[in-house]
Amino acid sequence: MNCLYRIPLFVFNRLCPSKIHGKENIPEGKAVIVCNHIHAMDCGYIAKIYNKDIYFLAKKELFKKKFVTKLLKSLGGLPIDRDNPDMKSLMTAIKVLKDGHKLVIFPEGTRNKTGTTELQPIKGGAMVFAVKAKSPIVPIMIDRKLRMFRRSHVIVGKPFELTEFYDRKLGDEDMEAMNNIVADKMREQQAILKEMLAQKKKKKGKKNEDIKG
Repeated sequence: MNCLYRIPLFVFNRLCPSKIHGKENIPEGKAVIVCNHIHAMDCGYIAKIYNKDIYFLAKKELFKKKFVTKLLKSLGGLPIDRDNPDMKSLMTAIKVLKDGHKLVIFPEGTRNKTGTTELQPIKGGAMVFAVKAKSPIVPIMIDRKLRMFRRSHVIVGKPFELTEFYDRKLGDEDMEAMNNIVADKMREQQAILKEMLAQKKKKKGKKNEDIKG
């Protein structure tokens, strides 16, 4: 990990504290990591969970300035045209997985600007990467929009695979089915995290009542 990576990650961890739940679910070797997207710096949470051999799909518009391009590439950023991905970008992403690395995808396609943390519809064929590389998928959910000096919670779900779609020609129905499966897995983790935090808040409230009593 070079200094361009270490410096922003160090700063991020200090300014944006977070509690990671289920970090042990990140498998060794290749994996597609799918995460909800509610802030431009969400990739920082992924880097905290697993800070080596990770690559991110990032919109090509971010790679216009030399310094930003250098920084993004040092972090594992791979430029892609979200509306019209070219074959070179697709093959590069698949090769990352076949070489045993982690590929991070925000399958909502863009940041959630609705003001809520509810998962937005999954767009495009992001799951094709996992199917073509026969890679496990790891669902990750962030509980709220990043704010400096306020702790966020992130949950990492157990990996799963879309084996029923391996070694076949994928049509529109297959794409929709894959997206639905992944969305369900992500929402499942979101529900688990919400319940976990609700229970934690309840216990804290009871403890405060006992102290006052």
